[in-house]
This record gives sequence, C-alpha cells and structure tokens, in this order.
Amino acid sequence: MTLKILYWDTFAGISGDMALGSLIALGADPGIIVNQLHSMGLTEFVLDVRERQVHGIKATDINVEIPGQNLEYDNHEDHDHHEHEHEHDHKHKHDYEHNHNRRLPDIRKMIISGDLSERARMNALKVFNVLAEAEANIHGTTIDEVHFHEVGAVDSLVDIVGTCIALDQLDIDSIKVSTLPWSHGFVKCAHGTLPLPAPASLMLLKGFKFRDSGITGELITPTGAALIRALAEQSTFPEMALLNVGYGSGKNDYGIPSLLRAVLGDI
Repeated sequence: MTLKILYWDTFAGISGDMALGSLIALGADPGIIVNQLHSMGLTEFVLDVRERQVHGIKATDINVEIPGQNLEYDNHEDHDHHEHEHEHDHKHKHDYEHNHNRRLPDIRKMIISGDLSERARMNALKVFNVLAEAEANIHGTTIDEVHFHEVGAVDSLVDIVGTCIALDQLDIDSIKVSTLPWSHGFVKCAHGTLPLPAPASLMLLKGFKFRDSGITGELITPTGAALIRALAEQSTFPEMALLNVGYGSGKNDYGIPSLLRAVLGDI
C-alpha cells in the first residue's frame, strides 16, 4: 500500500491562498471545491483561479471575490502578500464586518452542515479549533467567545475549508513542512499595530523550527500557521518517489519568489 505525502516547501512562507493555490496547481478541482463550499451556505463569493508568472515560475493565483461589494482589499491574503487576516476588518464597510464577525460555534455549524467528506470536515474543524485556541490565549478569552474578525470573513473560510477539501481530493495521507522563515517588521490589524511574526502565528507554531529570512514583511499568516499546526509535521525532505510539483502564488515581492512549493510524492 502506498502513502501519498505532501511536502510544503515554505521558503517564502505560507498563507491560506498560497496553500489552496498550491493544491489546485497539483490538480485539485476548483469547481468541486466551490460546490462543496456552497453546500455550507457560503455562496456569496466567486473563486478566481489564474495562472501567474512569479520570477519566471508558473504559479496558481487565488482570489476570492465578493460580487456587489465595493471593498478595496485583495480579498484573500491582502495587498501585502500575506496580511489578509490583519487588514480585512478595518477596511470593510460596517455591515460587511457585522455579517462576517463570526465566532467558532458559527463556523463549526457551517462546516458540519456542508456536503464535505468526513476527512475534509474533521480537518477544517481542527484548523479553526487551533486558531481559536491561539486567539483565545493571546486575548485572554475562551475559544467560543473569540471573534474571528478577519479569519471569519468569507475569503478566509474559503482558504481554510477549500484547502481541506483539496487535500481530500488529492488523497493526501500526510503533510510535511520545511523549516519556517522568520521575518521582521510590523503589521496593522483590527487590534492595532503588531510585531511580526504576528502573535497568533507564533502561538500556533510553538515547537516548530525557524530560520532568519532577513525579510521585512509578513511571511506566515495566522491562517497559514493554523494549517501547519493542525495538519502538518515539520521534517526534512522525506524519502519518496516524486509525483508532481505545484506552486501557489503570494501577493507581494520581497525579492524572493512569493511562492509556496507543494511537492507530491508517495512511499
């Protein structure tokens, strides 16, 4: 019996849209992903999937668009490559904020109500649980009271649940992740100005190894960190037969390719 292994090479970090893009690049079907997201009652979005050249490398670029909303933000992982969780809330109109200021019980109900496979459902619940635990720890509240200001928005639900659906489509048995890049600087968010890496990202990545990237800017978002914490383990590149390679595109250029490399293999 063979096992399918996914190795996420995070040389430029990881975010929700980069993760989903990398899996679509490996062959996950965006049409099936959208249909399953619609089954959760998440119907107000359009998933724009495009190929993009990043430093000459073909990559899959994901945008979550909300028709009829005149919002000046880049929807998925924001204008600065990864800053989507932080930037969404204060850029939205009040009514949009109100509708998407969800708590964990609201998100759980949506995921459970959807026509997802058991594996995709359990993985999505796991990701949101670890994210809620980290936010509750940082803000001194309970996991059920955490307001998902930014990650409760439509685009972030699409990124997280869509990634779990795509992993199931590709029949991934195990996810490995490389040493993570440490970056510098600050980011503005719903809670004010925060140091990078963001507190939620660091809380989620306890026990994971980092290396200094020398880059100023956000490389690992809380969504990306939650996907790693819930679903992956860190390791050197595993001994496996290489089946495919796909690249998910980020949104900024810090001088290195803004890409998440997904390497698929089996053992």
